[in-house]
Amino acid sequence: MPRTERLFELLQILRRHRGPVSGASLAQEMGISLRTLYRDIGALQALGAEIEGEPGVGYVLKPGFMLPPLMFSEEEIEALALGARWVARRTDDSLSRAAGEAMAKIAAVLPDDLRRRLDDASLLVGRGWERPQKVALSLLREAIRTERRLLIVYRDEKGARSERVVWPFLLGFFESTRVLAAWCELRRDFRHFRADRIETAMLEKDRYPRRRQALLKEWRQSLLTEFDNAVAYGQRPRLKERETAMTKELVFYTNPQSRGGIVHWMLEEVGAPYRIEVLEYGTTMKAPDYLAINPMGKVPAIRHGDAVVTECAAICAYLADAFPDAGLAPIPQERGAYYRWLFFAAGPMEAAFSNHAVGWDPDPDRQRMFGYGTYELVIETLANHLKGRKYVAGDRFTAADVYLGSHIGWGMQFGTVPKRPEFEAYWNGLKDRPAHRRSEEQTRKLMAKEAWA
Repeated sequence: MPRTERLFELLQILRRHRGPVSGASLAQEMGISLRTLYRDIGALQALGAEIEGEPGVGYVLKPGFMLPPLMFSEEEIEALALGARWVARRTDDSLSRAAGEAMAKIAAVLPDDLRRRLDDASLLVGRGWERPQKVALSLLREAIRTERRLLIVYRDEKGARSERVVWPFLLGFFESTRVLAAWCELRRDFRHFRADRIETAMLEKDRYPRRRQALLKEWRQSLLTEFDNAVAYGQRPRLKERETAMTKELVFYTNPQSRGGIVHWMLEEVGAPYRIEVLEYGTTMKAPDYLAINPMGKVPAIRHGDAVVTECAAICAYLADAFPDAGLAPIPQERGAYYRWLFFAAGPMEAAFSNHAVGWDPDPDRQRMFGYGTYELVIETLANHLKGRKYVAGDRFTAADVYLGSHIGWGMQFGTVPKRPEFEAYWNGLKDRPAHRRSEEQTRKLMAKEAWA
């Protein structure tokens, strides 16, 4: 490598390091001897580069030395082009225009061979999943850039609206959603707001009292040490784990006339993006492609990244764990009642309801062979527990309510569950949840589509 090119590479390496880096590490990275490195450091210092340090201690390049690199490499050009295309397709209009203008400026100083690499379309950014947004991302970015308070109206995953003043300091562009991180004056804590759920936003005139970098530092530390509020897991998931769960493809295999309605409701409660695959009884439900997902040839099932989950109760429990921000599972040390009634519904209750619906109940001398004993015993046990309760497992809504509530609602509708006051009061408190209404509306559309087909 020519010495001039080697000096530029050494500058680039020093720019990447914020703290001192040892001469031995620099020499190893560049593939040169330590003696050559010392000579190169001296040459750069003679050219005006403020490199502080000495042999045996380490070196650091102070900011301000603006000697540009000789030229971009082919891989650097590809990285710039791919990044600009991602910004153009995944952000707001102003950032999209800025990406195009920046690439035009870069192209103007490139030689012909590298300019062609810049225009090469062999690296493609595909279409992403998008939610309609009422508030422009450019407004959120302006609030972050100017460190100003933001008055927002926010709709949470349950459809409840709240007005709050926040101090925004970060906007996360995940593949599946956009998330604003901010200090919330209402909650006196860091909170994360999905951009598609911000219904209105207005910049206030005054700046918030903290510096953005200080908030960012405290927020990063909180991701490792703090606990979520009452509607989430006990241990706050790290940001990388949250992003991973949200960016995995979530596929929902169902038929609108099946138990898939339970999972459909659960998916709407979770609020994560998902794709629906409608399967037909006796044909696509028994096809080899789907039998590889569920050898039983039954729906529903989900595929989340590489994970495949079947059985409604298992899917509900999995989704509650995979998306803890939805707050659909109690903290681990408070899950006794949650597990008990979720699996009571999936085991004794569903077996008793199914057998009774087809007109069969075990003879008295064979009742001990069945986990539920008798249909009447299941009904009494469930009614006694639900009497005076809004939710089945504690004082808030969980995945167990999705599963149990679905069975009770359908059972009373089709006559397999008696319309006792305890059941009616419980179901009336669940059936109008926004997520349940959305899932039912989507199911009606799927049924109409299948009818026309």
